[in-house]
Amino acid sequence: MTFLAPTALIFLFGIGFPILIHFLNRFNVKKVKFSSVRFLKSMENNSIRNVKFKKLILLMLRIGIISALVLMLSRPVTRGFIPGWLSTEIDTRLLIVIDNSSSMNSYIKGKTLLDIATETAKELLEVYEQNTTVSIAQTCPPKILFSGKKSDENKKMVIDQIKPTQSYDNIWFNLDSLTSTLNGIEPIRECILLSDFQTKSDFVDSLSTNWKYYLIDVGEVINNLSINRLDVLSKIKVPDQLLKIKTTVNNSNQTEFNNIPINLLFDNGRVGQVISDFEGRANKDFIFQAYPNKKGMLHGSVRLPEDDYLNDNIWYLSTPILNKINCLIISNSEQDYNIFDLVINAIDPNKQLINLELRKQPILNRLFVDDIDILVVHNPEAITEAAFNELDIFLKNGGGLIWFSGGIESDPVYQKYFSNLRFPLATRKIEINSGHFNVIMPTKEDHILSDLYIRKLSNELPEVYSYVKHIPKVNQKVHLELNNGDPFLIDFDRGSGNVFYFTSLLDLKWNNLTLRGLLIPLMHKLLILGGTDEINSLPILVGDSKWITLSGNEVRNEWEVQSPSGIKNLIVPDFTKESLKITHTDELGIYNVYKNKELFTSFATELNPNEIVGKQISADEVDILLNGLEYKFIAVSNDLINVFNEIRHGKALWKIFLILAIILFLIETWVGRPSIKNNRK
Repeated sequence: MTFLAPTALIFLFGIGFPILIHFLNRFNVKKVKFSSVRFLKSMENNSIRNVKFKKLILLMLRIGIISALVLMLSRPVTRGFIPGWLSTEIDTRLLIVIDNSSSMNSYIKGKTLLDIATETAKELLEVYEQNTTVSIAQTCPPKILFSGKKSDENKKMVIDQIKPTQSYDNIWFNLDSLTSTLNGIEPIRECILLSDFQTKSDFVDSLSTNWKYYLIDVGEVINNLSINRLDVLSKIKVPDQLLKIKTTVNNSNQTEFNNIPINLLFDNGRVGQVISDFEGRANKDFIFQAYPNKKGMLHGSVRLPEDDYLNDNIWYLSTPILNKINCLIISNSEQDYNIFDLVINAIDPNKQLINLELRKQPILNRLFVDDIDILVVHNPEAITEAAFNELDIFLKNGGGLIWFSGGIESDPVYQKYFSNLRFPLATRKIEINSGHFNVIMPTKEDHILSDLYIRKLSNELPEVYSYVKHIPKVNQKVHLELNNGDPFLIDFDRGSGNVFYFTSLLDLKWNNLTLRGLLIPLMHKLLILGGTDEINSLPILVGDSKWITLSGNEVRNEWEVQSPSGIKNLIVPDFTKESLKITHTDELGIYNVYKNKELFTSFATELNPNEIVGKQISADEVDILLNGLEYKFIAVSNDLINVFNEIRHGKALWKIFLILAIILFLIETWVGRPSIKNNRK
């Protein structure tokens, strides 16, 4: 316990007055004549003793009354963060941090959490003395907006100018940075953080111990369903094939929701809907199937009905639907040339999908792949260093490659080049004079053959008579393998490009794949997977930078980006990296990138998982996070200012001492009343 007016304790000397009066009354003796002392002796053990005890009780009650009144005047309080009699005399630094991240756009009783936070911040400012040094900061982006004395009227205007965002803030990291920056010389340093505490942080180990922290919880969202993720499951994206889209919806509340529609939209037109019920604190997965309505960039979204938090009700997607694939096939011989010509004609007889260039080139000296989407290389006899360099640049820029190994990969002359390209390690060629190896069915559910339209897939797997033994590297996926465990088809990435690698040639001396019904659908799928440039259209988290890769010829074009709200900005390419860097991605939605006024690509921004409203951090969890720090976790209420004052200076106890003084006075009045019985005698 401490006192806001400790100088009033000097009046405790007043308890000496009843003590002095008590002792003086002992000398004020009246003489009364009695005819006999016999009656006095009978009273000695009873009445006189009672009178002495009564006077002692009255003395203690009067001392208690005076003490209680003096303690009341000294304004006693429980021990708070800041002794009240010090706060007006010692310099104080106050830091107010307002969370303006995406989750603060949630509504409670018609107000956003950010509105509640700013109003509360202005109210709390009035608690502090005029000589307090005040700093006001926001979290998205982390920035100190005001520094000055509490008497400066501009502080409230600055608070009103804090804008809502759709970004994520790491409040603990930001708080540490701000308190370290403002760790001044003032003896008293206080930090008020106003947030909804939707953080998923597991630890806080660096906050300054020189500060006292007030964590103000501005409220919890009650009515909210959220989309937690969205995935396009289909790898082949063409207009005449169904797109499979998986989404996860979460109910973060205890309340059950019934008959909720979940809609799938392509280019603002609804193409699918599911109506479902959601139990409290539960997730549900949904898979939509729909045909793309056009070629080129497909813009879509999955949407929930409006609730108290809108930012997690829509999840956007942007994905390329194939229009044309520029394909270059380099073969070793006329026979190989004819095989690939037949395969491509079977895949695309009307030349609507594939722009094909067939080239017979046993020695790869130059590739000339600037305008090529996917390159097919079949059994080259020799490769120059210049061709390796071209191939490396092609793959790093997002090109696709289908490679058929004929044994040159194991030649020591070329091994270092293939190693630089991260190709699997080729050891030796294996030939079988009699008999064959079988390609076995993949055991995983999601394999390269899973969505091919083949009636009896196991009967179409090839027999292999010769192959080049390879050892896959880390992160290289074996799609098909032989019954002896050696790989037949390997998939791996090089830079932004994708490589499909066969360990056996399309030759009847090597295998009978050309005679199987598997070849054409498999090549069709590989051409689409390798020829689809999905790197530029991959989504990013809102606020992150997006890199758009360009070919050498595209860098000098005119580039601009359009935000979801329709604002267009010109962009200067990075000529050294041959790419575009888009930094201002602060809106949720789809950004369009234009080359010479024509749509080049699009990408979507996604809400940071930490900003999807869920279960708030609890007071117990905060206690674990901030173990060892001086802090108080306070919920916003109608009586917040009184609660804050009590926490800061301590809870006022003067009423207790006033009531105690009144009780003691009533007891003293009752004990000290005249005795009617004695008066009658």
